[in-house]
Amino acid sequence: MNKPILLLAFFLNALPGSAKDSWETQPNWLVLASGKEKLGNMHGDIAASSNGDLFVSVGDAKAGLQVYGDDGAWKRNIPNAPSDLHGFVIRTEGTKEFIYGVRVGGGEILKMTLKGKTVLKIPASSIPDDFKRKGKDGKPFVRLTGADVAKNGDIFVTDGYSSDHIHRFNKNGKYLNSFGGKNAPYGFKTLHKLVLDHRFEPARIIGMDRANNRVVHMSLSGDFIGVVEDGLLLPACVHIHSDWAVVGELRGRVTILDKKGEIFAQIGANDRKDEIGTNRTPPSKWREGIVTAPHGITCNTKGDIFVAEWSTTGRVHRFNRVSSPNQSEQSKNLFNGNNLEGWQIPSGNKEVGWYKAEGGTLAVRSGPKKKGSILWTKRDYADFELDLEFRFVDGIIDSGIHLRNSDQIQIGISGSLKRDMTCSPYIPGKGYPVEAKKVSQLLKEKDWNRMRIRAVGPKYTTWLQGQEVMNYESGSAKEKGPIGIQLHGNRNMKIDFRKLTLREL
Repeated sequence: MNKPILLLAFFLNALPGSAKDSWETQPNWLVLASGKEKLGNMHGDIAASSNGDLFVSVGDAKAGLQVYGDDGAWKRNIPNAPSDLHGFVIRTEGTKEFIYGVRVGGGEILKMTLKGKTVLKIPASSIPDDFKRKGKDGKPFVRLTGADVAKNGDIFVTDGYSSDHIHRFNKNGKYLNSFGGKNAPYGFKTLHKLVLDHRFEPARIIGMDRANNRVVHMSLSGDFIGVVEDGLLLPACVHIHSDWAVVGELRGRVTILDKKGEIFAQIGANDRKDEIGTNRTPPSKWREGIVTAPHGITCNTKGDIFVAEWSTTGRVHRFNRVSSPNQSEQSKNLFNGNNLEGWQIPSGNKEVGWYKAEGGTLAVRSGPKKKGSILWTKRDYADFELDLEFRFVDGIIDSGIHLRNSDQIQIGISGSLKRDMTCSPYIPGKGYPVEAKKVSQLLKEKDWNRMRIRAVGPKYTTWLQGQEVMNYESGSAKEKGPIGIQLHGNRNMKIDFRKLTLREL
């Protein structure tokens, strides 16, 4: 596929006293499955998993939930996923991730694995009729629109297309209580979607009171805390990233609110009234970086923003975040190019020179006795992304990057398998549980190679030359620990590293 180019940049006001941030739209970034001409009728949501995959719900009986990689390429469709998944989130429980969502037509609350196995189903009949809206025939009904889950497993859903009540269930699906609605003190008019706002202690519910053009806060017990921001353009969806609440507005805009509820930035604004708030804006009127009807929104770990439109054709925007150089989340150099400052230098290194800073590179060399060693960072890290470049110089290369403990990402030839396993995870006691893909086509044996490693909890993902090649969930991962560069023993080898930068997530 053609590499997408960054076309438009939106330079935005940052928080008082801080530097500026910008988001750049990445046009034509989504690559559909072979044979598909359009994404499909969209009236749903979007969410990112910990490895950066994007899950998009579509009104397609055969492909109701589609998965795309960070590079935009279609990966798979989730089997047995409903075609009316209106609002959903992806949440981590222990070492696994689950989808929590609601069916707007089917009136069900679902908990599914990322592979599509339904592990919990709560029917509309679990909700008392007193908290439902009555139809013209006098029968109570629900039109569920959004969902999220608390840390204790309690599930919160909003009935945004009927009663505007929030219903709460425990982790086993038992109904607990309902609150909200159209009457005071709430006065909701289409409480469209909600998420739990963990920027506060205790956590709150942040709700999109769409027809009232406002964002609101409630306690988990149902107390109305207040209005976060009003005067918006039909706020329809929200995602919490760091200190931001990223809000998609149905009438053509994305607004980013800070923790105080003040507007931090606005992007994608559309001033053409005939294009906004409708699902029938034709592709001929689409403009890069300009939204029409945001209906679902999410961020990846870097703060890139993804917007799912309400659209009969189907469209997902991507706005890549460009961090300011003064921000705390900016990448930091692990290797300064001049010396080994910040690293625990192994005993004996001065005599044999396993690790040396030479001309801006970290030269890793076997000693005369071919003894193995690991160069560890002095600091411990939890979740992070590590970018680096490496170059094979001479000998049988057997190196790797240790991730908080003995788990490592291999670089070079596996001593046990006798073949190159670069970018694959080596797990003590398990060997290589998965093998990275496309490495033989991407790896440059005598030139610099770019690798990126993401470690989020037990989830490991690697990229080579910018292409995702591996993801794996480790059962032996530690929450926090140092990062190590391995020099394998019992062989002659020379490998260089440079541009080692790390961003904590």
